[in-house]
Amino acid sequence: MPENIVVEVSNDRSSPKKVTIKAYCNEKKKLPSAVNISLEQYESVGLVQSLTNIENNSNNQLLIDKCKALLEFIASGATIRMNCYAR
Repeated sequence: MPENIVVEVSNDRSSPKKVTIKAYCNEKKKLPSAVNISLEQYESVGLVQSLTNIENNSNNQLLIDKCKALLEFIASGATIRMNCYAR
């Protein structure tokens, strides 16, 4: 696994009621792991539980794989950058 992976949580550009979670190993190399979740879910259960819920309840294999990757990055010690602002 590449060193210095950052998992970033930020407001979704298209909807103020969603957050985007993505990972990258530097500013120029994004990893294929962007996931959008509702702001309400994120605020109520948190980052890890939101990703776990999607992983366990989704029928979309691509989405499941992205959530697994994000959870693996977090478990392996990735830096988590919070870039969310209250609306």
